[in-house]
Amino acid sequence: MSEAPTPQSPPNAGKSPETVRTNRYVLIAVLAVVVLVTIYLIKTNLEPPKDGGQMEADNGRIPNDTGAVAMMQDVNMQADHIKGILAKDSTNYDAWVALGNLYFDAQKPVEAIQYYEGALRLKSGDPSVMTDLATMKRATGDGAGAVDLLKQVVAKDSTMAQAWFNLGVIYSFDMNNSKDAIAAWKRYLDLNPMSEHAQAVQKAIDSLERTMK
Repeated sequence: MSEAPTPQSPPNAGKSPETVRTNRYVLIAVLAVVVLVTIYLIKTNLEPPKDGGQMEADNGRIPNDTGAVAMMQDVNMQADHIKGILAKDSTNYDAWVALGNLYFDAQKPVEAIQYYEGALRLKSGDPSVMTDLATMKRATGDGAGAVDLLKQVVAKDSTMAQAWFNLGVIYSFDMNNSKDAIAAWKRYLDLNPMSEHAQAVQKAIDSLERTMK
């Protein structure tokens, strides 16, 4: 596809983190990668850098758009509800994750990081939360921190396909590390050979391999 994806609506506060995450783990997005080749990026956890610089996630400003204003009002309402749960029980792991997911979908990485890290303080090693946290760290410009988290994920569970895909994205787009990007994406294809996006990922690999010759 050649146009930007429509942003997903924020998750309902009543949904479980697992349901929210399943809904979000859909592969989308398209980017140009090199002069001669177009690579299709899969958006579940990672997005390419936005044109115009880093998104301003912590300044409280929202676009001058009625739909965006309504969305942020809904996000704030849901966040207030879940924060009320945490106020009564600060050890509620699901609430910490739900807030992280809510801010993830609202493209507010600073806030998402705060709550994902809070969740991991209660229950360390959750690979899905760590993968989402890595995405948010990358969104704030902390590519090295994102890579460190993703390496921990695949060391713990080498079958975590999304973590391998995300590593490929960071290595290729942020670090200009074609060798490790290729290795990560090949591992992703090993785990997801029948993915509807497998052909696009393979084209990206082929493109990087050509540039290395």
